[in-house]
Amino acid sequence: MKVYWDTAAVINALVSKPVWDRLATEEHFTRLHMFSEFFSIMTGRGIQVKGQSARLVMSTTDAAIWLRKFSSKVKLVDLELSETLDAFEKAARKGVMGRRVYDYGHVLGAEKAGTDVILTRNTADFIPLTSQAVQWP
Repeated sequence: MKVYWDTAAVINALVSKPVWDRLATEEHFTRLHMFSEFFSIMTGRGIQVKGQSARLVMSTTDAAIWLRKFSSKVKLVDLELSETLDAFEKAARKGVMGRRVYDYGHVLGAEKAGTDVILTRNTADFIPLTSQAVQWP
């Protein structure tokens, strides 16, 4: 099975060993954009970890090291400029505007890679954009 990881799913892999362990099997994909988004979130506002009062924020060095490790587990898929511009022309029909364009980009990357499932914690944002299976990590 081919699996696509959006940023929320990748952050889940950071804090959950069972989610990280999914990377040991199957074929995994993500977009280059995910790496910048993960780095931005984890070195900026961080995330609230269930059961903890403090937020988890990474140093830039730790985020870079973790992303390098993650990168060895996935293949990159990205859109060409013409594919991106074509997608923007279809965006209105899909209800895509504003920040939702980032989820749309993940969906398009997953479709291009021919994945069977998209992993995300934002299933409600993805389901209207794709016919692929959308699952929590």
